[in-house]
Amino acid sequence: MGIARFAFTFRQMLADGPRATIQQCEKTLPVILLALCFALLGAGGCGQTAKPVTPSSAGQVNSYFGGPFLAPGSQLAVSSSTFDHFAKQIGVTAFISSATAQVPTEIINGTYVDASTGFLSVSENFATNSTGIPTPQNPPVTGAWAVEIPGAGVLANLLSLNTTGATHSVSAAPTAMAENTACPNFSTKTPFLYVTVPNAASTHDAADYGTVNISTQGSAVTFAAQPFLVGPVQQAASTVTGGCSNTNLGALTSYPLNSFGNPSNLELISMGGSGLLVSSFTSGNSGGLGAFGGGTGVIGVAESSTPIDINAVVAAKYNGFIYAPLNKVHQNYDVTVLASTFGDNPGTSQNCSALQSSLAANNGQGAGTVAVLPSANSIYGGEFLNGTGAAAVNDPSGASGPENCDVAIDLGTEDFANTGSFPNATVFIGSNFPPNSAAHPWICTDTGKTCAVSFPAAAIVGQVQGQYVIFATASAGSIPAAQLPDSIGNRVSQPVGIYLFQKAQ
Repeated sequence: MGIARFAFTFRQMLADGPRATIQQCEKTLPVILLALCFALLGAGGCGQTAKPVTPSSAGQVNSYFGGPFLAPGSQLAVSSSTFDHFAKQIGVTAFISSATAQVPTEIINGTYVDASTGFLSVSENFATNSTGIPTPQNPPVTGAWAVEIPGAGVLANLLSLNTTGATHSVSAAPTAMAENTACPNFSTKTPFLYVTVPNAASTHDAADYGTVNISTQGSAVTFAAQPFLVGPVQQAASTVTGGCSNTNLGALTSYPLNSFGNPSNLELISMGGSGLLVSSFTSGNSGGLGAFGGGTGVIGVAESSTPIDINAVVAAKYNGFIYAPLNKVHQNYDVTVLASTFGDNPGTSQNCSALQSSLAANNGQGAGTVAVLPSANSIYGGEFLNGTGAAAVNDPSGASGPENCDVAIDLGTEDFANTGSFPNATVFIGSNFPPNSAAHPWICTDTGKTCAVSFPAAAIVGQVQGQYVIFATASAGSIPAAQLPDSIGNRVSQPVGIYLFQKAQ
């Protein structure tokens, strides 16, 4: 998932072509100060070492590759991240590309504490400003959050600073990460499900979700993908082959095969042994559709061998993020990505009453924007956004109060031909969704009435280390289009993604 503060290109790394060497760094290097490795292929020793810190305990350091999100205005971004659960530190290895320079950054680091809600509260010792280059922050920048299935993957919203003009504002830059310690080894075709990641620069989706059979032969990795648009509308199938190797960003598969030397069309993919899948790609680089047929990065999970227990899925509790790349409605706080919780409140609870009443008021009446009401296969939740304007804070620590209930995901019926795929899902947005609240509800500008909307979506569900994961996507091009409110009450068509990890028991 693309990270604005880690905007990355391979051009600097690959300038030396075959002379480049991979840095074989020990996993136990302190992660508070990670030295960058400067090349992808070959063999060699570690580069510049970091300042010594408290050593990590064996088995408590997890390494991930992150990629598919692309923050508005940023370039394609990939990174290798390390979460040290002994020292409570995060280290990120990346290359930085900005409008003025392409600079290999030596270190990006932060610390975190565990919140009672299950989120990790991240403080960034280094953060990017409008130049795209990280700078030390004193005091550290707070307000970044992450959720982790240790050893499997991470969802996070890292932060960058907008320093143009008189007012400094915070931009949220979402990322998804998957374990990257080994190349895939699938003796037979192994099915995965995936959703593509919204790209604010794309007005027409090439694909929104899909299925892919992945097989390996030596270092070659073949992807047989069947993408779909929300509808569902089947798109052209494709079969392509990439290659996996150990890089300074971990064990990654590149597509096209041997494309490390051509950053203009490079897609990097990580398939963790736990079943999580992420890729980093944007069709803006080459106009291609990538290994999965969507033209953007993807996040996915291995397909379940048995039908999903929908009752267990709906009964579980989840942490994650709502991502809407066009949803910038606050002056000083970016709400394109919101830390959110689902499953804490049933739809019949008092917390969800504003959502439910606004949906009912628009079901066949009012603005007429809700075609059907949520079914029993629905999960209710929302973000932890408190305050408005410059005072808005997305704080999932629980210190600012519980999460809002302003969104529902109706999974609908499972596609038993692709277990874990829910192609006829629906997302419901209540009148209290930001920038609105229960006290100041969303009023549709075209009708003057309290507003709420529903729109078609697709969702995939799987299990990772015994925990459910849910990834949902909705399109600005579907009928009706995915819509969210703007600052004055207009219904704005835009892509929407919701990414959830089940809370640890």
